[in-house]
Amino acid sequence: MNIKKKIILAGLLTAAASSAAFAAYYPSHHVEREYYSSASLSHVVGRTIQKCSGRFISHGEKTQYFVDEITFPCGGPVEE
Repeated sequence: MNIKKKIILAGLLTAAASSAAFAAYYPSHHVEREYYSSASLSHVVGRTIQKCSGRFISHGEKTQYFVDEITFPCGGPVEE
């Protein structure tokens, strides 16, 4: 294999690997989750939002008691 073919092959492999890493970074679903102080789910103590753009927003406290309030698959326009 000559040098020109090796360079082209290396470029194609780099592009393929970069695309896979880029796709793996972004979540598959938008998720908005509320966290509660106890299993009774009566007092909200925190909230997280995972956006399709990869942005993650967190307020308050995370606990083992939570409910996913809004969940939908990513795939349309990316929101900010």
